[in-house]
This record gives sequence, structure tokens and C-alpha cells, in this order.
Amino acid sequence: MTPTLTALLCLGLSLGTRTRVQAGTLPKPTLWAEPDSVITWGSPVTMWCQGTLDAKGYGLDKEGRSEPWDTETQLKHGNKAKFNIPSMTELYTGRYHCYYYSSDGWSEPSDALELVVTAPYEGIPTLSALPSPVVTSGGNVTLQCGSQLRLDVFILTQEGEKLTRTQDSQRTSSGQYQALFPVSPVTPSHRWTFTCYGYNSNKPLVWLGPSDPLELLVSGVSRKPSLLSTQGPVLAPGQNLTLQCRSDVSYDRFTLYQEGGRVLAQRPGRQPQAGLSQADFPLGPVSGSHGGQYRCYGGHSLSSEWSAPSDPLVILITGQLNDRPSLSVQPGPMVASGENVTLLCQSQSWMHDMFLLTKEGAADPPLRLRSKYRAGQFQAEFSMSPVTSVHGGTYRCYGSLGTSPYLLSLPSNPLELVISESSGHSSPPTAGPSSTPGQGRFLEVLIAVSVAFVLLLSLLLFLLLLRHRRRGKHRSSAQRQADLPRPAGAAEPEPKDRGLRKRSSPAADDQEENLYAAVKDTQPGEEVELDSRDAPSEDPQDVTYAQLHTWTPRRGTTAPPLSQEGDPPAEPSVYAALAIH
Repeated sequence: MTPTLTALLCLGLSLGTRTRVQAGTLPKPTLWAEPDSVITWGSPVTMWCQGTLDAKGYGLDKEGRSEPWDTETQLKHGNKAKFNIPSMTELYTGRYHCYYYSSDGWSEPSDALELVVTAPYEGIPTLSALPSPVVTSGGNVTLQCGSQLRLDVFILTQEGEKLTRTQDSQRTSSGQYQALFPVSPVTPSHRWTFTCYGYNSNKPLVWLGPSDPLELLVSGVSRKPSLLSTQGPVLAPGQNLTLQCRSDVSYDRFTLYQEGGRVLAQRPGRQPQAGLSQADFPLGPVSGSHGGQYRCYGGHSLSSEWSAPSDPLVILITGQLNDRPSLSVQPGPMVASGENVTLLCQSQSWMHDMFLLTKEGAADPPLRLRSKYRAGQFQAEFSMSPVTSVHGGTYRCYGSLGTSPYLLSLPSNPLELVISESSGHSSPPTAGPSSTPGQGRFLEVLIAVSVAFVLLLSLLLFLLLLRHRRRGKHRSSAQRQADLPRPAGAAEPEPKDRGLRKRSSPAADDQEENLYAAVKDTQPGEEVELDSRDAPSEDPQDVTYAQLHTWTPRRGTTAPPLSQEGDPPAEPSVYAALAIH
């Protein structure tokens, strides 16, 4: 008993039998706790007791104790008394009543206030919504509170509401303990935010929790946004993931949730350009918990109603199974357009009851097939028939378990599939990731070599043609000179190397010397003709006569004067004998 209360007793304000008999003549006070009656372990809490203005002192009782828990006579807060608990523990849990006294006696005890301490330890419950935290206006939803720890009772609390709901737990086939709380009807009139706790029957005022808050989203019929991943649907652990929700409706806010009842976040909408709105949801470096199916919603700030849901986006996390399958292709990695192709994903591990096939750079979700056990291996065949250039690209395959479809094995080694155009078939043009850089460079080199070869061949043909035409001109000139008429007795001029020739007879030598002198003495502008009519020869085959016409070109454009008969003037002729040996 406190010294203050002892002093009061000494003053004659007895708490004995007579006082208890008189209790109840005054109205009962009000008792409440701040910040709440459910307090986190180690946090402070204050209890307030409010009576009438003529109250002279207050007392606080805890059920189960014979003595008062605390008293207050020095009233510093008017008609209220404050009782502090500096650090909440299991010792302070329980049901409390307060009362006050005045010159008229003692008041009735207040209504009971129950103090609960929460322990945010491992195994705290999780709260989810079935089938989804997004509910159409007026619809129904079931909230599921569960834990891996054995808890006898689960409690559901709603933000803004004092009342709580409790349900006995049930054990599921997976070994989890849970309780289901139906909620209906859900309307956009106010926010629906819940948390849940669990406890054991032997300690009903020590709760394990709270769970993460769950907000129900009331969806309407406004146009659904689109959800995409800037990194693609398949990510390795540690990669940064950002999901982007966008719409051509000017939404003020967006929200994102993951399948399983967990609303991740809400973000204000921004407008990258007129008529568009979007919000980015950075989820940081990913781990296995990020694998799953996501949707997003858009909303307006003046309404609690959200849009229709986006199409689901699946995020897959690799490296969660310690195995790496192999990927092969039949008939081969290079096929013609129109052929049938089969990609075979294989593994010897029993951990794979599903196989997934991805194409590098593709926006479509991966192909998924159930594995079959053949020839000592688990495998799946991904058939593509007939293939076109669109099927070209780099492929990888993964294994997964049906119980954890979003957690994948390590990737297979990459396999590049090259599609060539077959004769008689025209393939559609490749676009984006379907075309390969190696194939494009090969075609460029092939075209360049072909053009260079054609140009070189054309140049060679031109040079041969030019040379042939020049030879033809020389032959025509020599033929015209050979066809000129030769007078009788014409002599052949002696070539420059005449001293090196061998002569057939001395007589021919003398005759040749004379002719050479005659030709040599001929003046420029004179015609020299060689003829064989008057030249004697011992051997008809040794001497040949030629008629030489010589003239000197004249400047000017006037023609030479004509004779009286109208014929050109006669030019002198010189004849020379040509010896042939």
C-alpha cells in the first residue's frame, strides 16, 4: 500500500467495510489507455481515469490483486488522474478498473480496460485475402490469418474500429495453423485496412504479431492499366527489379499487389506526356520471395474506388534449384524457313516436373511444359513447325517444381537458332531479337564481295575490248598501205639495220646500195615508188620491188591546185628494190 493511501486512511477516509458498503453512490468514471490498449513489448503506456469535478483522489485496481494497483491524490489534470507504465511487459497485462472518491464517498468502479502486450517475434502471423485483396464494390472477401507456429486463437483487428474478431485456429494439411474471417459487403465508403494476431490459450493477453497490414481495394469498371517489367520476366537473384504501371487514363495514384494477398505499395501517378499516367514500383534486388504473379490498379485521389485490374505479370527467379538442364535442337541449329524444329530440354534431376523455354529479348511469357521421364532423363520437347525467320534467336531452358512454379533452376547454356530462307519460299522480314548479328554481317560481306567481283570482271572485259580495237586499227592501216598501186621499177627503202642483213649475191648487194642511195636523196614532200619491173635479179625470190609515195604535209585548209585537165598535180615516184632472204 502506498504512503499516500496510508495517509488518507489515517485522516479517517477509511477503505474498510463501511466504505465498501457506501461505494456506488457516485457515478462510475471512464478508464482508457494511450496510445492504445494493445502495446508493443517494451513501449510505454498511460492509463487515464476521469471522474467528477469534486473528486479528491483516484485509485486503480487490477483484477486478481487484493491491494490497489496505484492511487493518485495530487490532481494536476483537473478531474482526471494519470497512471504511467514506462515499459510494457507481460507483468502489466491484465484487466484494470479505476474509481474515485469525494466528500460523498466512493464511486462505482469503471468498466474494465484490458491491457495486451504484443511480441513481434519470429513466426508472426501473415494476413492475406482470398481470392484477392481487390474486391468489386458490394462484393465479399475472406481474410486468412495463419502462422507456422502453433497458435490456438487468431484475432482480426480493423483500422478505426475498436471491436476485434477472434477465431479458433485450424491446422491445414501443410502443417500451418490458420483462421478464416469472412468480410462482407465491401463498399468504397471507407478504407478497409486489417491486421491480425495470434495467441495461445494459456497466455491470452500476450499476442504474437501484428501481421503486415492488409488493405482491401475496391475496384470499379474504369479502364485497366498495363503492367510491365523493364528487366523482363526472368531475373537472377540480386538483379534490381522495377515494375511499371501505366495507363492512357489520367489516374492520380497506382497500387501494386502480388498474388497471395499482399499489397506491396501505393504510388502517386505522374504524367510523362499529355494523356498518359504511370508509376514506377522499384522492388530492389530480387530474391526467391519476389517470384510470383503481379497486378496493378489505377485510381483517383477523390475516390476510394480503383480501376479494373491489369493483366497479370509473372516474375520468375532463377537459381533457386541447384541444377542446370541441357538444351539441344533437332535437326540442327541452322535450318531453312518452313522446316520443323524441336527444342529438347533435359535433366537427370527428379526436382524438375516442369520445364520452361525462354527466348532472349522476347516480351512474351516463357513456354511451359510438364516433364516426361524417358531413357533415364526428365525432358520436355518444344516443337515449332513450320519455322520462319521470327523464330530465330537465342534460347535457354529452365526447370521448376509444380509446388513453386515461380522459382527456377539455373539456366541451360544458350542455344542460337538460325533460320535461313529456303528456295521458292519468301520469309517475312525479321525484326528485333529474331535476327542475329552474325547472319547480317555475313550477308553484308557476301554482297560486297559480289559487287567487287562484277566490277573487276567488267573492267577486265573493257581493257580486252580496247586492246582488240587498237590492234584492228593497226592492221587496217597496214592493209591500206599494202593495197596502194606500185609503178614498175619501184625500189624498197633500206631499213635502219640494213648492215646486219645477209645478202644472197654480190649483184643484189650492189643493186641494193644504188637503190638505197636513190631513196636517201629523195627530198621531203616527194613521192617514192618502188616497182620490180626494170630491176634485174638472178633469183626471182631474192628481190621484191615496192612503189613508195612520199609527201610533206602542208599547213592550212586549202586543197592543192588542180592542173588544166582538172587532175591533181603529179607527184614524183621513186622505185626501190627490196631484197627478201
